[in-house]
Amino acid sequence: MMMRRVLVLSTLLCPLLAACSLEPIINHQVIDYFEANDIASNQVILQNILRAKDGAPLHFSELASIRGSLSSGASASATFPFMSPDHATTLPRKLGTVGVTIASSPSFDIDSLDTQDFTNGVMRPITPETAQFFLNEGIDYRMVLLLLVSGVRSAGSPEMLLNAPNSSRIVCYHTPPGKNSVPTDYSILEADEPCAGKSEPEFYAFLRTINNLGRLYPLSVTKSPKPVGNAFDLDMRKDMTEVAKIDPGHYRLAHLKSGKYQLMSEVQGSNVVLCRETASGPAIAGVLDSERDESTPVPGDACSRKRGGGADQRAYDDQTGVTRQTVVGEADGTVVFKLRSTLEVIEYVGQILALQQDETQENPQLPERCVTLEYEDYKDGKKATCNYGVLFHLQRNSAVSSSPLTTVSYNGVSWSLPAPKVCRSPTLCDHTLETISVISLLLNQNKSSKDIAKTQAVQVVP
Repeated sequence: MMMRRVLVLSTLLCPLLAACSLEPIINHQVIDYFEANDIASNQVILQNILRAKDGAPLHFSELASIRGSLSSGASASATFPFMSPDHATTLPRKLGTVGVTIASSPSFDIDSLDTQDFTNGVMRPITPETAQFFLNEGIDYRMVLLLLVSGVRSAGSPEMLLNAPNSSRIVCYHTPPGKNSVPTDYSILEADEPCAGKSEPEFYAFLRTINNLGRLYPLSVTKSPKPVGNAFDLDMRKDMTEVAKIDPGHYRLAHLKSGKYQLMSEVQGSNVVLCRETASGPAIAGVLDSERDESTPVPGDACSRKRGGGADQRAYDDQTGVTRQTVVGEADGTVVFKLRSTLEVIEYVGQILALQQDETQENPQLPERCVTLEYEDYKDGKKATCNYGVLFHLQRNSAVSSSPLTTVSYNGVSWSLPAPKVCRSPTLCDHTLETISVISLLLNQNKSSKDIAKTQAVQVVP
């Protein structure tokens, strides 16, 4: 009888000592580690935004690896009565006890991302293709332009209108812009320079421009070939040998309606054109550029739904052989959008926080100030601006009803991101979490495999 009870206890303990019994615990630990990594990444971004608010240096790190060590132990004890059941003090249900203990000892590594490659990457301007990706993700186009565009240059203006909340410059309008019109006839002045007409801070003139351009959508357009030399006559019977020597990867011949031929140089790459709908159909509103802010020629039918149709003769001028183009930055109603770098995006969001804080303190009788996607003249004091279309807003020293995604302490003050919330109306949403998501993806673009430590390891000790 005693041997049978020992065998029963052994049968109960064996599964507990097997490594496979730790599977649910391991799964739970892995999820916890991933969550810890996510929160740490968000906190690094938030800390740098708060540093940017004060103009402090920015530093980046990565929670590179988390290693979890799990150990399990089991114990058993049995007590058997030595007297007859009538006089035993130990009841049968207390004859055996089984115990299992599981211990977890996680460790982690932190790597600095302040390397030459990473720093060069975050200082390099964002590519037009990256901006196009966000515009095609369903994010409000105004939010994308506010975050990624450092300035715009309208047709007829030689100077960029900067998207800089901390700019001290003003825009002096020679002709006051209409309620829903894009500013065109203006001069950019220092704050202490006199202005004979209406003026407003440069940042608000930028907001006015973005809002009054109308809804924009991107299209990728292959760069137009450039003419080489003048148009010429070609006798295919005599010149076939010379024609055969043309490298099709770099040049091609265009046959003009005039009967002449034009040698065209193929240009690699494409332009990202921003289009808008007008009463007369799709029209070119601007072009995204990361390297320069000069005027950019694009095909005149870049936004047309029939783009690319028709014979080659449609695309070239009969006399010059030059592609019929719209020069963005010179044609009326067009704008050149200059893209900023990832580092500048973080600094920009910090400047937004500083602007909101300063204007709220300067106008204590008015509602809290927030920069929104809708252009507004804050001086009227009629709108509670932190209740709709907010670009970025943090909760400071306040209890949050629902658990925030993350909270950090900076200079003795607690700052929290808002709790996740589904919002389908851009003009009523708080876009703070979307802003953090965009910054996270931009930073990840610049992380190379050598910046990230070895693969996470989980050790199980039975």
